[in-house]
Amino acid sequence: MWHATFKSLLAHKLRLALTALSVVLGVAFMAGTFVLTDTIKHTFDALFAQTSVGKDVVVRAVAPYGTGGRDSGAGGVRPLTPDSFLATVRSVPGVAAADGSVQGLATVIDKNGKALKKQAPTLLFNWLPERQLSSLSLRSGRGPENSTEFTIDSGTAKSKHFHLGDKVTVITNEPPQQFTLVGITGFGRADNLAGATIVTFDTVTAQRLVGKPGYFEEIDVAAVKGTPVNPLIQAIATKVPQGFEAVSGAAVAKETANQVEQFVGFFNTFLLVFAGIALFVGAFLIFNTFSILVGQRTRELALLRAIGASRTQVNLSVLAEALLVGLFGSVLGLIIGVPLAAGLYGLLGALGVSLPSSALQLLPRTIIVSLITGTVVTLVSAILPAFQASKIPPVAAMREDFAQTPTSLHRRAVAGISVLAVGVLLLAGGLFAKAGIAAVGAGAAITFIGVAILAPFVASPLARVIGAPLPAITGQMAKENAARNPRRTAATASALMVGLALVAAIATLGSSALASFNGIFNRAITADYVLVSANGGGGPGSGFSPAIEAAVKSAPGVIGVSPLRTVSWHEGRTSRFVSGIDPVAGPEVFKLDMVTGTTGVLAQSQLLVDNKVAKSHHLKVGDTVQMGFAATGIKPVVVGGTFKTNQFVGNYVVSSQIIADNVNQVLDDALFLKTASHSPDATAALINAARIYPNVNVKTAAQFKQDQKKQLNTVLAIVYVLLLLSIIIALIGVVNTLALSVIERTREIGLLRAIGTQRRQIKRMIRGEAVVVSLIGAVLGLVLGVALGAAVVSAISSSGIDTLAIPVSTIVIVVLFTLVFGVVAAVWPARRAAKLDVLQAIATA
Repeated sequence: MWHATFKSLLAHKLRLALTALSVVLGVAFMAGTFVLTDTIKHTFDALFAQTSVGKDVVVRAVAPYGTGGRDSGAGGVRPLTPDSFLATVRSVPGVAAADGSVQGLATVIDKNGKALKKQAPTLLFNWLPERQLSSLSLRSGRGPENSTEFTIDSGTAKSKHFHLGDKVTVITNEPPQQFTLVGITGFGRADNLAGATIVTFDTVTAQRLVGKPGYFEEIDVAAVKGTPVNPLIQAIATKVPQGFEAVSGAAVAKETANQVEQFVGFFNTFLLVFAGIALFVGAFLIFNTFSILVGQRTRELALLRAIGASRTQVNLSVLAEALLVGLFGSVLGLIIGVPLAAGLYGLLGALGVSLPSSALQLLPRTIIVSLITGTVVTLVSAILPAFQASKIPPVAAMREDFAQTPTSLHRRAVAGISVLAVGVLLLAGGLFAKAGIAAVGAGAAITFIGVAILAPFVASPLARVIGAPLPAITGQMAKENAARNPRRTAATASALMVGLALVAAIATLGSSALASFNGIFNRAITADYVLVSANGGGGPGSGFSPAIEAAVKSAPGVIGVSPLRTVSWHEGRTSRFVSGIDPVAGPEVFKLDMVTGTTGVLAQSQLLVDNKVAKSHHLKVGDTVQMGFAATGIKPVVVGGTFKTNQFVGNYVVSSQIIADNVNQVLDDALFLKTASHSPDATAALINAARIYPNVNVKTAAQFKQDQKKQLNTVLAIVYVLLLLSIIIALIGVVNTLALSVIERTREIGLLRAIGTQRRQIKRMIRGEAVVVSLIGAVLGLVLGVALGAAVVSAISSSGIDTLAIPVSTIVIVVLFTLVFGVVAAVWPARRAAKLDVLQAIATA
């Protein structure tokens, strides 16, 4: 039996190679993702470990709410450390050197007068004269010695052509100032920190520029040579007051690397989802291929039964083929995944994410998970075809006219409806009962399987409807070929259905978000102009100095200016977000429809709460909320009113001054303005007033709204590209099925040629069949995807996405793409069919 299994593999190597290709692509994506993220983690671990050498102890405030959060940059994750502690720390026996570290955000203006546009932020540090305490290495020049000097990282200096002695404008919490470049630095062996620009100033200047004179982020300590670190940590800890701690430099380096790895972990999960989708689509291809191969080998398998092979042996023979195909595809996918990761790692460098060169990390976990996943997916997909193979009767199947009786459609209907019901229930639980994203994913996958099981019931009618416009004779034969075997047609179309359903679902969600956005914007904002960071909104380093507020307030025609500052706060261990607006101008530029209380309480340092949140949290006017800020601790704030949902300001609103008082560095996320007129002159006046801040762009309300839409479209485009892999696998499935179908219908094609059918007509017939099958997959996928997208929109309607918009243009594009897809998929099978020798084809049993 094992010899027969290997012979069968060799006899069908081309068909099984196409099947293995789906495993190869999915596993390559998975392995590449693991290798890439593991390499990034390894690089940062090594980088931070290297930069902690010489920094034996770190004195800092205790982080009351962990080390994460949206405001981990400017807002900080812990209180600042008074610089008065420095003398105390230096006096501890065993301390060789100690100095304070200042950290913040800044913006550098290039030689063209433009703010540096980078995905990573510009980080501001103080220059530490004790070089062993610094993570920065001096590449050329020297450190800053007075308030007019600074250094910049080597990566930015090279890309922006900065040289020693240049006068460079830097914007911080103060108005723009020029500094003389006196040093070029590196971050350990790297030119910068993952693409972030790094600037340093002397300590007093750095403290002033981030708005916190007299405070450090932490105090770094170097021990006297030979002094044990742990006893020194304990000695220092006894000297600092409660609320502060002394920890090892190595622990801080690991903690910093772990923070980076949290994002890398999210990135890893995000990519693995698409790898999983690709393998899920590949499972349909594998199932279909083995089902067809079993059907084509009916007499061969029956002969094995007749000469003594048991049902179990036949079953194991087919599963062994699947095992070998899955193992081969997984190994090849793993091999391809490593250079794929290398290419992606290089791409990060091309995009400005500067990382030191590092060996690719192929961990045992990557090898084991990739091989097991690819092999198990193949084996599971082949179980049902193997079971069908074992049911072939040994004698009856050797009759030339024998055809295996297909499974009862009644039982298939019961099974399909049952599976579909489970999928829909899981989806509903995830979307409406808040059962979690895992329930949504599982529900979607099971729903797809349920629809695939039921697809044969609609495959034949759809084939005849879709194939009706095809030209006479060849088109009609193509239509009937697709219609006469609904199971195979449905199985082939199902792989395409999954990929296109996900595209349609995301397109529906995106279109609905865009359609709802106009309403959200009009309900939330009444501002005429919005000032946003030239570096983009919402990400790290996208905030800008509040100093610009004074400049634009004096512009002609401006009647109201309010910043929007959003940071996290904590209620117990639960993290929430609060927005800060100007107490007077804020209600003029944001629509705050009050349910109870008035907006005037903002000037009294009170809190406004979304009325739905207030109801769910049992809050009313006069209640006190204990708002915990990472930088300053718990602040009791009185609830002064409730308002109807406003997506831009969020669930909690306070005055902008409260935010300023409770973060380490004050930055505006955006600045909203009300003007007396909307004329070009008003716009010009604003641009003129803001011209000394090149890191800020002046937008009209309409332009701001359009920018938000562009950001959403960019995200959608990225998701579409990642879903393309599953579409490619579905294309392979159509090619594979058509190729197997041609082999199965060799005699039929020979007879058609014998009665005068030309080669080009045979090609047209195969192409027509491919188009019909592909369009069936498109119809099922689009209907299912739009329904899934509509369900998601309904589930999140309370967040403001409350307008269902069907993506008609996307549907049209998908249908046109599917037509082309079908023609391309049929090229090779059609040529193979047309080249068949007529006499040999007729003689085929």
